[in-house]
Amino acid sequence: MRDQVNVQSIDAISNLRGQIVETSDLLSRTIDECISRTTRLLAWIQGPQLQHWRMQKRKRDQRVASARSDLERAKISRPDADPRSFIDQQRAIRKAKAAADEADDKLKLIAHWCRELDRQITLFRGGLRPLASAAEANLPRAGRWLAELARHLEGYVEVAPPMPEASDESTDPGAPSRGRRGTTEPSKPEEPDE
Repeated sequence: MRDQVNVQSIDAISNLRGQIVETSDLLSRTIDECISRTTRLLAWIQGPQLQHWRMQKRKRDQRVASARSDLERAKISRPDADPRSFIDQQRAIRKAKAAADEADDKLKLIAHWCRELDRQITLFRGGLRPLASAAEANLPRAGRWLAELARHLEGYVEVAPPMPEASDESTDPGAPSRGRRGTTEPSKPEEPDE
């Protein structure tokens, strides 16, 4: 019988199914972890970092105001002094102003990167959608199909028909001979011996 299926290893199908299920779970967890990390990064920038630099801005603005007050007090205490003698107070104002400007720059950068990161996260999630769909739907479907295939093959192996014994048609003289396409040729009438 030439049309018989040669089932070598149903275990290979089961192993493949197990690997597909593991891959599906691993993909789902990895995608969730990636999205979670990007979301946590955005929350960190919008939360603690923004709060930190807002507080730094307030403190640094207070230092600028304090340095200016120190300069004014020094000018009031010595009205006849040369303006160059207040160089320490002016240096303190420049330093405090530079620190306040740095805080302003940080706040602007945070606002810019919050918008940019939010946009990139949206694009990232959109790009992951086909992979997530495969992990959540296609791979489990393939796993179910392989499980069904393994069950069918196990059933086939259990009830496989016995192999026919090799028989030679020429050994049976009474058997009709087969013509083309499986048709039986009509038998010829025997001619009498002369």
